[in-house]
Amino acid sequence: IMQRMQAKEKYCRIYSLLYCTVFLKTNCMHSCLDPVLEAQREGLKVGDTSYATLCAVIYCNIAFRCKKKLSLVKKISIYLKKEAKVYKQESVWNLALPLEQAILNLMGYAEKPSLLDGDSIPRESIDVWMATAERVKADRLLCALYYWQMLVAYMFDDIELAIKMVEKY
Repeated sequence: IMQRMQAKEKYCRIYSLLYCTVFLKTNCMHSCLDPVLEAQREGLKVGDTSYATLCAVIYCNIAFRCKKKLSLVKKISIYLKKEAKVYKQESVWNLALPLEQAILNLMGYAEKPSLLDGDSIPRESIDVWMATAERVKADRLLCALYYWQMLVAYMFDDIELAIKMVEKY
């Protein structure tokens, strides 16, 4: 429909919703990667930088879940993060920072691997960032923080912390 109507300016908005919710549940994850990246590129072409950045965040999350090599997902996220910075979309990119830190933890770059804390976390600690997100009611960011902290804690056998994150969420 979008191609027939030549609605390229809506491409990244529609695809970010479809591929983040509907298609991930009905299609193979690998099949979602290229359309989301294409939507991100189209969003940049038409100047919709916030939704283009959201598509970039979704792309990185799907790539991680598709079991792409961590080093490749890290490399892609670094590139897309720089792009988000160029377009002044750091606040949207914040949704990808917990994933970035989880990747660093899984690659062995964290002092405490079960704690989502390190170079990608923009505050003094994950606790400070969570408290700030709670105070300003940044629900999507809180969801990402709780999810990735729960996942990393579980993977590194800190079951108590994983349960704590699930209870908070």
